[in-house]
Amino acid sequence: MKKPKLIRSAEYDHLGQDRRKLATLQRKGLLVRVRRGIYMDDAEWRTLSGRERYGLRVLTFGQQTEQEPVFCHATAALLWGLWIVGTPQRIHTRTEVTTSGRSSTGVTRHIGSYTESVQRCGPFLVTDKLSTTMQLIDTLAFPYAVAVCDSSLRAPGNSWNRNLFMPPESDPFQHWPAWEPEVPQGLPLTVAQLRAAAASLPSRAAQVRALKVIEFSSALSGSAGESLSRVKMFRLGFPAPVLQETFVLRDGKKAKTDFWFKEKRIVGEFDGLGKYLRANWSGGLSLPDRIIAEKRRENQIRAQGVGFARWDWQDLMDTETFASILRQAGLRQSGLMTGPWGKSRKMP
Repeated sequence: MKKPKLIRSAEYDHLGQDRRKLATLQRKGLLVRVRRGIYMDDAEWRTLSGRERYGLRVLTFGQQTEQEPVFCHATAALLWGLWIVGTPQRIHTRTEVTTSGRSSTGVTRHIGSYTESVQRCGPFLVTDKLSTTMQLIDTLAFPYAVAVCDSSLRAPGNSWNRNLFMPPESDPFQHWPAWEPEVPQGLPLTVAQLRAAAASLPSRAAQVRALKVIEFSSALSGSAGESLSRVKMFRLGFPAPVLQETFVLRDGKKAKTDFWFKEKRIVGEFDGLGKYLRANWSGGLSLPDRIIAEKRRENQIRAQGVGFARWDWQDLMDTETFASILRQAGLRQSGLMTGPWGKSRKMP
């Protein structure tokens, strides 16, 4: 997302113009109100994704506060490239105030320091990667906590944008942060770091639950959809798959698969739409060519005596549909597992 062109009603006052014109243009559909007193062109707004729009709301919120806010929880997670499912509905910030009134319209304030475990990301102050990850592990339902933890363990590789996190003295608008990076940002966390942080949680119950998330997590998971799939497989009693198993195709190229059930010789693949839309996927082919290439890849793996099960987000969110897909592929259930996934904690 490029630096947005925002229109502020206070600037209209400074120029001697009537700020009521902005409200009129909004009613006509020419402007969108990003936040109270701040607008932008409707046509430009329509080009933004849901997360980019969320990012603008975060930016304008920060510009209207007396003290520069420290963003945390899901807000910081998006900038770190951690796997949050969907777009957060609320802005999450830290506060050192311990009295009531910590939440307001569209904003949730969490008790925390303005200076400890904080670093700058362009125009934003955010909690560091470890603090952000642990806060989400402690508050999200088990499957979503696993997705966040999986992503925190992943190495960004060569595609990491090393200019994303800049020192405070740099011009923030020259290094505009992304709200939906294709890969996790920054150095990967280690299991040892996560375990140590879990031991510092305030209650024994929170420590035990966090450790269950950490021990279940894997740096080999390729997406939030894969992480949630793995949790649901275990919950439904399906065998534990091998992650990122490599097959050699006829032309000698190697192909990694999401899930490999070796005993049954079955490959499982989560088909999230983002897989086909990522700019760095499949050598920059067009969408139709990517789909054709994926089909050829599957056929070459099938030719090695391998069965396939495929599912998408809609299938995954319907438990019976997901289980049916795996059963029809030849996998057997050993019975429902018990565990921490029964907690009904809301997404941020």
